[in-house]
Amino acid sequence: MSVVAFAFRLIVGIVFGILSAVMLSPAAAALAGNARQTTAIALVASVFACGLLCVAAPTARRALGRGFLVLGACTFALPLSAFLLSGRAVTEIVANSEPGTEIWAAVGAGAGGALVTGMATFMGFIVGTLLLLVGLVLALGGRREVIIIERVSSDRGQIR
Repeated sequence: MSVVAFAFRLIVGIVFGILSAVMLSPAAAALAGNARQTTAIALVASVFACGLLCVAAPTARRALGRGFLVLGACTFALPLSAFLLSGRAVTEIVANSEPGTEIWAAVGAGAGGALVTGMATFMGFIVGTLLLLVGLVLALGGRREVIIIERVSSDRGQIR
């Protein structure tokens, strides 16, 4: 049974790591520039880190919770990733525009970048919040015991 649990936690870690890498790929593409090898290394590292985090979980439920937490954090950061990528795209569009049309290229690219960032913000905050809540419930939820010790004293100084 231990091998099956380990395999399940490993699969959960790989799946959530890949999904987290997809959410971080706009930022990796914006920051890496033309170095494709750096982008690939960053994305593989995120998959590996999420996999280790989930494999180290004591139970399958907590592994799922950790996966959802990592994916939720990466999804919540999606607006920042989209902002970085759209800023890079605006810079390249303006730099490659024809002489005399730079202002119109900047206006169009800026409007497109604002729309992309706005959509990513809308989706990233809503979906990211939901994923974080599911992750918190799975990672921290479960049966809890609370023991209440009540101290009652009488007039004679005795404790009941």
